[in-house]
Amino acid sequence: MTGLFLRDRLRSCASSADVSNEGIVRLNRRLEAWIRAGIIDESTSDRIRAFEEAHKRPTALYALVGLGALAIGIGFVAIVAANWDAIPSAVKLGVDLLIGAVLAFGIERLLRRDGGWGAEALVMVYYLFVLASIGLIGQVYQLGSPLRVALGVWSLATLPLLFLARSRFAGGLWAAGLITTYVANAYEWIELAKDADRPDLSVSLGVALPVLILSLSWMLRRSSDKVSRTFQEVAWVTLAVGAFAGSFAWYAHIKSEHLVTWGAGVAIAFVAMPILLRGALFGKHAGLATASLIVFVMTIAAPLVVTHGSLELVGGLVSLAVLGFFAFAAYSIGHRAAFSLLTAAIGIRMVTIYFEVFGSLMSTGVGMVTGGVLTLLVAWLWARTSSRLKDTFEEEKSHAQ
Repeated sequence: MTGLFLRDRLRSCASSADVSNEGIVRLNRRLEAWIRAGIIDESTSDRIRAFEEAHKRPTALYALVGLGALAIGIGFVAIVAANWDAIPSAVKLGVDLLIGAVLAFGIERLLRRDGGWGAEALVMVYYLFVLASIGLIGQVYQLGSPLRVALGVWSLATLPLLFLARSRFAGGLWAAGLITTYVANAYEWIELAKDADRPDLSVSLGVALPVLILSLSWMLRRSSDKVSRTFQEVAWVTLAVGAFAGSFAWYAHIKSEHLVTWGAGVAIAFVAMPILLRGALFGKHAGLATASLIVFVMTIAAPLVVTHGSLELVGGLVSLAVLGFFAFAAYSIGHRAAFSLLTAAIGIRMVTIYFEVFGSLMSTGVGMVTGGVLTLLVAWLWARTSSRLKDTFEEEKSHAQ
């Protein structure tokens, strides 16, 4: 039984120890607690500590590798973007193919040797190299396609490569590229929807982004837990930002021609997929994730299914409710940084609401005083519970890892 206990506990600690010195500190605390409980002795503790120290993977190393790979990739883009009038097109394409073949061969060889930071660096370089190659092909053949098309081809072409990534840095890089691609294309579609006076399409596009990211998170859960969790965290951010942005629709004058008809139904259909897969996607936080998806889609769709004038107070209260809900979600998940950021956002939002809602100097002054008092109250409550929250978050993180 002791062996099974140690194996399970060390698995959770090892993942922490692999990524940062903070993980080693938590491991040392647990080892000391096990010694006091009589589960292990000093010599066993020393051997465990030595093993984890020898096998940890410093975050700084992977960050430097990621930054180096990013610099190389940007360098490729800059070189391709240069005007190579003196170089024949066939030579340009030939060199491009050669570089691509060398990168692919290097990735394959390193992955056969258990990967490591070298393979991770080449995967990220290859990811950015593909974008540079698309730019080169467009330049050579004078395709004249808009940037959003090139980004779309890039994201689709490199999707299989994502399943070779293993680090959170790579996951963040891919998520940033995916969001950039999506926003560039969605912006064009939304402009077309405005010209056609079809707000339904805008609502559907707004809801589809976090669902797309969650779908990729689910697909990646077996290839790399770190990349999958990175995509899931990015999805949580898009849910919170999208729900907060949706509250500002109450500030607009919505007429009958602005109402969403099929758009609300499409939005609900989109979030149905991650709700059905909530167990596989979110584990023990499935219920909270389901509530977050419902809050997200309702906040976006609600102000667009009824006609109304400018309702600043309603919009302000909805935005506060959204921030409060996601602050509670961050607390429940155990993400202390997100909880602190959202708590600060609630205080700032309380103050800004009074600039939006109240018109006269007297009412603005009264509103500012009230908002300031409420903000200080939020800060006081947070300070009173910060020590307890810290312990709670660390315990939640150790269990999650």
